[in-house]
Amino acid sequence: MISPLFESLVKNSLTVLTDEPDDATAMVWSEAEANAAIENSERAIYKLDLVDKEILAEDVEAFLTCDEIRKVKELWLDKNEFGDAGVETLAQAAQLEKLVVLSLAHNKLTNHSLQSLAVSPFLDHLRKLFLQGNRIGDEGLKALTGATVLTNLQMLYLNLNPIGPAGARVLAGKSQLQSLQELYLQKTGLELEGLQALCESSNFRELTLLSLAGNGLDDGAADLLCRSKAFPRLITLDLYHNRISDHAVDQLRSSPNLKSVRAFQVDWRR
Repeated sequence: MISPLFESLVKNSLTVLTDEPDDATAMVWSEAEANAAIENSERAIYKLDLVDKEILAEDVEAFLTCDEIRKVKELWLDKNEFGDAGVETLAQAAQLEKLVVLSLAHNKLTNHSLQSLAVSPFLDHLRKLFLQGNRIGDEGLKALTGATVLTNLQMLYLNLNPIGPAGARVLAGKSQLQSLQELYLQKTGLELEGLQALCESSNFRELTLLSLAGNGLDDGAADLLCRSKAFPRLITLDLYHNRISDHAVDQLRSSPNLKSVRAFQVDWRR
């Protein structure tokens, strides 16, 4: 049973959104419109922001009992303490069947959390999944890429996870995630071997943004990217905090395989 104090925290953390919170341009309504929607419209939808609120696994079960939860489309739960057990509860919650955005960053999650999400019967509307700053490796990614419930996923944040070359090979292999438009792999220990796997994959035909920042890559990475035909729709290529020379950047800019790229993000050099 939810305590009155915790129920108050949850309700005060709800924000009324427009009809399409999955759109990056979604805006919060005015207070008057929000109140009218809450009182008069079944179409009112919510963002629930419980970032850094010391939410425990039992608290996850508690906030799922709130009436408004069934209308939540954005759920932000970064920097809490519910661990894999809390994610397991979320994944089996029918109340979250309308979720479009789920953020679980910096929660000390392991592969078990992704295995729980992968077998959820309620997350087929999910488009954005934030998992940065956890402990996810190739076993968790195997579950994620094999999850038929997540075929609509368009944005995936995996920054600051121990993915490495093995995890990159999983992402590049047989996958249900064919609709990805943005993939974030900052500081994941990819190495050249992991990048090569990505560059030889056919999974990223819809990708418009690829972030490879902070992976210790050198000019060999630029050569792989120049020769790869894996990213025909790429618009933004993030290579910050690597060891890419000016000459290699020039090669990237002139590559016919990267002609759709309009933003090469690299470290500034004098």
